[in-house]
Amino acid sequence: MMATETAPDEVDLSIGEPDQPLPGVLVEAAVASLRAGRTGYTPKLGLSDLRALVAEDVEAGTGFRPDPADVVITVGGTGAVAVALAATCAPGGAAVVPDPAWPNYRVLADRLGIAVLPYRQGPSGDAFADLDAVEAGLRAGARLVVVNSPSNPTGAVASSAALRDVVALAREHDAFVLSDEAYEAVVFAGGRAPSPLADGGHDRTLAARTFSKTWSMTGLRVGALVAPPALREAVAALHGTTAGCAPVTAQLVAAEALRSLPGRGAELAAVYRARSERAVRLLGPWAPQEPVAALGGFYLWVDARRTGRTSAELVAALRGHGVVTSAGTVYTAQDGYVRLALTAPDDVLDAALATTRRTLDALAAEAPAPR
Repeated sequence: MMATETAPDEVDLSIGEPDQPLPGVLVEAAVASLRAGRTGYTPKLGLSDLRALVAEDVEAGTGFRPDPADVVITVGGTGAVAVALAATCAPGGAAVVPDPAWPNYRVLADRLGIAVLPYRQGPSGDAFADLDAVEAGLRAGARLVVVNSPSNPTGAVASSAALRDVVALAREHDAFVLSDEAYEAVVFAGGRAPSPLADGGHDRTLAARTFSKTWSMTGLRVGALVAPPALREAVAALHGTTAGCAPVTAQLVAAEALRSLPGRGAELAAVYRARSERAVRLLGPWAPQEPVAALGGFYLWVDARRTGRTSAELVAALRGHGVVTSAGTVYTAQDGYVRLALTAPDDVLDAALATTRRTLDALAAEAPAPR
């Protein structure tokens, strides 16, 4: 998705990067750290103050307070996911992964020699995960179940009950759950997304978090992995030898974010809920059918199969009209979908969504009638 640059007259809705700038207080924290000469290594597992602040934030969102010794500051949420996969699954092993899903799970697993066993990721609520497929994967020997709520690409939010069921299956089969919580603070119904760290699931859960989305820190590359004590040694060894440490400036900015901007997620949720509601009106029949209030994050998962076009053809047609999107086949083997990131200023976004509607309408009109 990031292989080519967009032209000046194109609107890029392909990448999940918030269009809100880095808040001023965080800019000042970054500048102050550089002026103070804070450019060296930190302890491999991260600054102790930041690890404690992450533990406090986890408690605020889930009710469970991890030991800061089990919090590792990583190079973005991607680094947290990579360490979690490697810490739980040996080469030749397997992980159970949602479909559709962020593609890095599959790419990382493939590079680590880990088989991917898919399960259908459903709508928000109790039907979020296909538990029969999850259990089948665990019976086949998988050591890890990945959940991502709110979901990239669909925005679906798992219920607490759905996550408890996944944890129960993992415990029954002596496996673990990787909860990718990149968007956990951007929930349209308010509050924060349920986490398997709650309700007694912390002994089986590795939670991957990131500062990229909530605080517009995508390029600073800082995240966190919260892991059970049983995996403390493995997580520390993997992170320390592959990353050394997360960038010190990013860690200092992350600490300031947690201290100074605790309500940032609620602010973003209001922005993206409003954009999602407008998108539903502008896209009409192409908008997802699930109520906006049930979703989170900042993506739209568009089912355009009735155009009769492949995902690649849809992306090419939309780009021909100046709208850059992400092909659905990045996230699933099912063809005919595209993902839109609602990460452009409102007026620009609205124009791009109107163009998307006209383009899909025209493609559907050209599609041959079903036999």
